[in-house]
Amino acid sequence: MTQLKIYRPDEPPTGDRPTRPQRPFASRKLAPAKPNEHYIPIRKRDLLELLTKDEELDVVERGGLLKLATIVDATLHHEFHERLETLKQLYVSNDPDADPPSREVLSDSERKSRAKEFLRAMAGLLERANFRKVSNDELLESLEKASEWGVNLNVDLTVFRHLEIYARGDFTGTRFRRTWRTLFRQESIPIPTYQRLVVMFQLKDGTEHAAEVPGAIGRRDAVVLKLFKNIPKMDVDMLLPGTQIRMTWLDQGKIWLPTISGVGIVALKLLQGAAGIAMAGLQGTIATISLVGGTIGYGIRSFYGYLQTKDRYQLSLTRSLYYQNLDNNAGVLFRLLDEAEEQEFREIMLAYALLLRQGRLGLTTEQLDEVVQDWLRDVAAIQVDFEVDDALEKLQRMNLASKNAAGRWTAVPIESAIHQLDAEWDQFFEYRPESRPAKRAA
Repeated sequence: MTQLKIYRPDEPPTGDRPTRPQRPFASRKLAPAKPNEHYIPIRKRDLLELLTKDEELDVVERGGLLKLATIVDATLHHEFHERLETLKQLYVSNDPDADPPSREVLSDSERKSRAKEFLRAMAGLLERANFRKVSNDELLESLEKASEWGVNLNVDLTVFRHLEIYARGDFTGTRFRRTWRTLFRQESIPIPTYQRLVVMFQLKDGTEHAAEVPGAIGRRDAVVLKLFKNIPKMDVDMLLPGTQIRMTWLDQGKIWLPTISGVGIVALKLLQGAAGIAMAGLQGTIATISLVGGTIGYGIRSFYGYLQTKDRYQLSLTRSLYYQNLDNNAGVLFRLLDEAEEQEFREIMLAYALLLRQGRLGLTTEQLDEVVQDWLRDVAAIQVDFEVDDALEKLQRMNLASKNAAGRWTAVPIESAIHQLDAEWDQFFEYRPESRPAKRAA
């Protein structure tokens, strides 16, 4: 294999290494990014298209970026495939939808230990996919009330052995409504919303709500994963099992007021005509039966009104979640791994390409952080809090950048970077057959 020379920033340029004009870094004040929002919402293809159009890179570097991106993508995919197989093995004994199920026989303690290990691994995966854990205060706030379009629910949190909720994409959506207060003119209502929401839970043994989990009947310690989109913060409780619909005072009034008024009217008539009815013989008996029947009719009407109101709430809940559920159980696992892999690719390519623009001058950690955020805002119209330390750790691990004594990071030249990763890729599948003893002579 050809021996490649790796240039270092303190080396003088030689004839086979083109020099680059040194561009001093100019600090600029950034518009504030959303707090704790590290997710970079751009597809890989779109990002590469923007990077390869950067006029501050020469023609060789722009073409080399596409080659480098191909091998970086393949390397990350290989690494994440190993993570996928590990997580699948951890999850199969607790997956309510496992098909085919695992043939491994585990004791209760082993299954619980496997579930805990899987939940810890999932928390790490969610972090790599740039989700954050929803705090207890946020959850309790959402349980207290519903949005204008949500359903009021009572939630029993004691049914959970384990419950964790993770969110990504904190934004304010807008919905529209018409009310009598605005004379039925359309008005916009701001709705604080989670763009993506992951719910992980285990129910306690013997809870009546375990039957609500499809496939989990008879399978103890099932771990349920659910992924949703565009969930109003006040409606998180709609995603949890063990809920009961809580009707508003208005809906309760529609049920009880007719009943109470009807019973009151009937009782008043009974009192007023009690003596006369008692003396009226057959006519009195018929009148008594009519009054009692009317009272029973009011009760039946109120009961069916209650059922209709409850069904209306249930339909509202079903409609709300039908289009907002993105995936369940193992499907959530696959999707999160894919998103984490793409996020790492974006971070690596952004950090490398924007370091490459600086040539041997390089950038400090803080400068690179600002340059990347600046570039995303100005070129891609995206505002994020770039995880520069994480990106630099990946570049260093893949030998795509180095840090000099002055604390400045420089990118490895594009051709050297490509050949290095290509050589490392060859090592992934290197096969050396063991020496076999010589065959005996016949």
